[in-house]
Amino acid sequence: LTIWVQDQIFGRFKKPQLPLSSLGLISTFVAFLLTLRSNHSLSRLDTARNLWSKVVLNTREMAQLITAFIYPVDKQLALMLGRHVALFGWLLKSQLRFSKKDDVVELVRVMLPNKKDADYVLSQHQKTSAVLIRIRQVLAHLGKQHRLTTAEEIALDHTVHALSDTITSTGRIRATPIPTLYTSHTSRLLVFYIFSLPPALHMSGLDGITTTLLTMVVGFAMFGLDEISHLFEQPFRVIPMYQISKRSMQAVADAFTCRPPALAGENREDEEDGLSQRELTTYWSNTDMAKVSDNLME
Repeated sequence: LTIWVQDQIFGRFKKPQLPLSSLGLISTFVAFLLTLRSNHSLSRLDTARNLWSKVVLNTREMAQLITAFIYPVDKQLALMLGRHVALFGWLLKSQLRFSKKDDVVELVRVMLPNKKDADYVLSQHQKTSAVLIRIRQVLAHLGKQHRLTTAEEIALDHTVHALSDTITSTGRIRATPIPTLYTSHTSRLLVFYIFSLPPALHMSGLDGITTTLLTMVVGFAMFGLDEISHLFEQPFRVIPMYQISKRSMQAVADAFTCRPPALAGENREDEEDGLSQRELTTYWSNTDMAKVSDNLME
C-alpha cells in the first residue's frame, strides 16, 4: 500500500510521455500530398518542355518548307513569311509570360520592315495567331494562282496546324494551374504538422537542442518541397524561353542563308542574275535585329 501511494504521488511529477504514432500518421498524409503535388508539377514541367522543343522543330520545318516551295516561286513573299516565322517564338514567350507590350514592339518593328505588317501583328490580342493567319493568307493567294501544288499546300498547312496546336497546348498549361483548394489544404496541413512536431519530440524524451535541430531539418525538407511544387505550377517561369526563342529565330535564318547547292539541271534565278545568296537575304545579317534580340528581357 505504501509503495502504491508513493507511485501515485510521485507519478504526478514525472514528465508525460507522448507517443509519436499519432503524429506519424499525420506525417504520412503530409508526405502523400507533397508527393502528389511534386509529381503533378514535374509532369507539367515536362509537358511544357516538350511543347517548347516543338516550337524550334515546327518553326524550322516551316522555314525549310518555305524555302523549298515558296522561295523559288516568289522570293519577296518567302522572305516576308520567314520574318513572321522567326518572330513566332518571341511572341509566344511574351504571350505566356504576360510581358509588357513594349518588350516585343522594337523586335517586331525591326523584323517586319513593312509598317503594315508590323502594325497588324502588334494590334492583335494573340500575336502568334496573327503570324499564322498571315502564313495562311499567302498560301491561299499562291494556291489561287496555281503556283503551289496540292501536296505543297498540304505540307505547309500541316506545319501551320502544328504551330497552332502549340499555341493551344501551352495556353492550356498557363491558364489551368493546380487547384487553389488543393494547394492551400496541403499548406495548412504542413504548417499544423511542423508546429506539432517540437512538443511531440520534446515530450518523447528528447532534449531541447535535439528537438530544435530535428524540427529545423524536417521543416526545411518539407517546406522546400512545397516551394518547389509552387514554382513548377507555372513551368514557363522556369523554362529558358529566351534561349529557345533565339534558337528558333536562328534556325529560320539558317534555312534561308544556308540553302543547299543547286541540283544537276536545276535553274535558279539568283544564280542567273549573278547575285549571291547572302545578297538576296541581307535581311538576316541586319545588325539591329541581332542587337534587339540580345537585349530582350528574359
